[in-house]
Amino acid sequence: MPRKPGTEPQRQRHQQRQRVYRERLRAEGRPEADAVDAALAAALCRTAADERNARIKDPVLTGYLSALLKRARRELLQRGYDRDGATAALRRRLHRITE
Repeated sequence: MPRKPGTEPQRQRHQQRQRVYRERLRAEGRPEADAVDAALAAALCRTAADERNARIKDPVLTGYLSALLKRARRELLQRGYDRDGATAALRRRLHRITE
């Protein structure tokens, strides 16, 4: 949902700088941080799905993926989220991206 333009001069200048910055990134073909974050998450999920479906499992990769997912859950718990809720959310995201 688009935001209302700011009324304060300082905020308007900041918004204009952001628009110019984002346009420059698009023109140069450089992704913003949220696009990089999404690509990394998708790569992790697809790698986990590939390993889950592989006929021959790579124990090193399986251990590494397990450690990454545990760390992600730990990050959520440190931010105050419930353990069961965090685990369920991680599973939902993994499932959606790998379908």
